[in-house]
Amino acid sequence: MAKALSLFLLFSLLLSFHAAGEDLLSRRLSISLREIPIKQALNEISTLAGFEWSYNAKILDTDRRVTLNVRDWTVRETLREILGDGYTFKSSGKYLILKKQKPPKSSLSGVIRDPNTGERLANVTVYDRKTLRATKTDSSGFYSLKVKKQTEVSIVRLGYQDTTFRVSSQTARYQTMTLTPVPIPVPDTSASPHYLKKSFQKAATELDYFFAATRDKWHDLNFPDTLHRRFQISLLPMIGTNHVLSGKVKNDWSVNLLAGQSAGVGQVEVAGLGNFTKNQVSGFQAAGLFNLNRGNCSGVQAAGLYNQTADTLKGIQLAGMVNVARYSPRLSLQASGLLNIIRKNDNSDTSASLPQCVQLAGFANKANAMEGVQAAGFINTAQGVEGVQAAGFINVAKEVKGVQVAGFINKARRVRGVQISIINSADDLKGFQIGLINRSGKRWLPIFNW
Repeated sequence: MAKALSLFLLFSLLLSFHAAGEDLLSRRLSISLREIPIKQALNEISTLAGFEWSYNAKILDTDRRVTLNVRDWTVRETLREILGDGYTFKSSGKYLILKKQKPPKSSLSGVIRDPNTGERLANVTVYDRKTLRATKTDSSGFYSLKVKKQTEVSIVRLGYQDTTFRVSSQTARYQTMTLTPVPIPVPDTSASPHYLKKSFQKAATELDYFFAATRDKWHDLNFPDTLHRRFQISLLPMIGTNHVLSGKVKNDWSVNLLAGQSAGVGQVEVAGLGNFTKNQVSGFQAAGLFNLNRGNCSGVQAAGLYNQTADTLKGIQLAGMVNVARYSPRLSLQASGLLNIIRKNDNSDTSASLPQCVQLAGFANKANAMEGVQAAGFINTAQGVEGVQAAGFINVAKEVKGVQVAGFINKARRVRGVQISIINSADDLKGFQIGLINRSGKRWLPIFNW
């Protein structure tokens, strides 16, 4: 864990240095030049933008004169207009280093604007469709991306139409682009309350992403859909073959040396420490410590400590300590050394069938309501059970349709079936009780009660 924290701090530090270096080239200026020597033009730009030059005077054509009239341009845009693409510039502290050098073919850069307002668009996702390397534009609309010589590059942003273009060895390494605005759909206010609740929850999540404004969360906002890859290998989330887009990619096969992130699992995903999944596990997912799934599971989750499926479970969870899932519409299995939990289903449809599950735990099982089996070394608790509760010490339920068997006590409000333990307690019994002490309503009987 300490190593992962160190890597995270180093990554954050590198990002901060990168941002500081880019700040100088992103400074805005307005300037009007008419037939002045290029060296004088560069000096006026440096004076207006508040930096100093570092370059060899021999790389400039001293006979060249410059005419330019721009308003609210960045230093980067202004220099490209004057010098063209035969030069590169890099900021270092208060200095801007100028070299006569064409940008490498493996790099693509440019500025993205709104065609109607001319506004530079920040937080636009630009990615190579082959390698999934991705970046986002800075506050001045600028991006720089390492790309294949032959590939396709896509540009996406929430509220704008996606744009894709082909890149070849002949493609200019600097691309100024515009994105066409598109209206964002307004939720249907006539929809059911459940749908509106889900919509508001989604909107709240997106607002959280907006204010947090981290690199991967902006990619989340810009991508409404998921991508697909047959294979991924990663060291940590966003450090792997799917790069910063790892949370938007469903992989058939995924190998995460420490931990990995994905939109979904199609076949197999394994990790030394943990897996983070945003949508669906439909294959086999295994981790040394934990699997955290924000979607549903129709496959198998196996972890040394902890499995979580935030949505529907239609498969198997195996954990050394704890399994957590929500609703289970068909027979599923939770097996753990300590605790299994089936949480309450948020679906407002009261006609939905009971969750179907077998819970096997070394210590405790908990469910809101379920159809199936709860077996625990110490305690089972449920709002309602249709099936069997078997515990080493105590079973607790509001309503039982089936059998309760415990080493010490069974407790329920309403029983339609059988209770077997040393102490059995029910407010309303239709069935029978076998134990040393049996209570049904106000009736107390030893050994047998019906």
